Amino acid sequence: MEEKRKKILVGVNTLTAVSQPIYSNHCQFWYRLGRSYPQFDFMLNNPRRMSIDNMRNMTAKVALENDVDYILFIDDDVLVPIDTLGRLLACDADIAAGWTLIRGYPYKNMFFKYTDDTKQALTNWQEPVKNERGLFEVDAVGFSCCLIKVEHMKKVPQPYFVTGPYNTEDIYYCIKALRDVPGTKIVVDPAVLTSHILGLEAIDPITRDAYKRYFETLYPEVINQVDKPEENPIQKAQYGKEGDKSYEDMIEEIFGTPVNR
Repeated sequence: MEEKRKKILVGVNTLTAVSQPIYSNHCQFWYRLGRSYPQFDFMLNNPRRMSIDNMRNMTAKVALENDVDYILFIDDDVLVPIDTLGRLLACDADIAAGWTLIRGYPYKNMFFKYTDDTKQALTNWQEPVKNERGLFEVDAVGFSCCLIKVEHMKKVPQPYFVTGPYNTEDIYYCIKALRDVPGTKIVVDPAVLTSHILGLEAIDPITRDAYKRYFETLYPEVINQVDKPEENPIQKAQYGKEGDKSYEDMIEEIFGTPVNR
């Protein structure tokens, strides 16, 4: 008898559109899913213009109706490493997430620990400690990049996801799972480094120095490329040592053709 193939349902929340970096990254990621994990059948739930808790509940419903083994949530504003799925599967946790930062200042970790024995107060875990497997054992995570075992989800009372005045829908699920399913295991793999897309940024005299430091940290080679004489003779004429020549003079010198003045 042929062994039943496992299924993974990918859930992506999208309002109306995604940005170019996300599109490119996710296309590569979807391609690798099919190429690198032939033992799985993949499904996609990607509704349009739906609140995040409704979208996640809809994904859970689709998973239960189709006998799915895992739900993989990937948000539409998060860049993910190509090996994300393999690493999250290897965690063998009920809920396994990548390392994502909250995209609002001061950009804290999007995973949490209880700070008291009564387990009433969750706080961002800013100095996480790895366990013997190199993972962070946490009490709640954001689901921007997260793998959930559906067998575990079946033990959690519905509704699974509810956005409240003081909680997001993913933290709601984690709290509920810990409370109602003893032994629930929630981890973060710090090797799955995601990137949270920020809003459209603007440069001005106030922010220039901060953006320069940021850009030079990412691309240190540019530091040696600035403030050098430009090799392009037209730009030299405008900005370099030959700046006493006019643009028209330089065009005539380069192309040998007089310019109508």
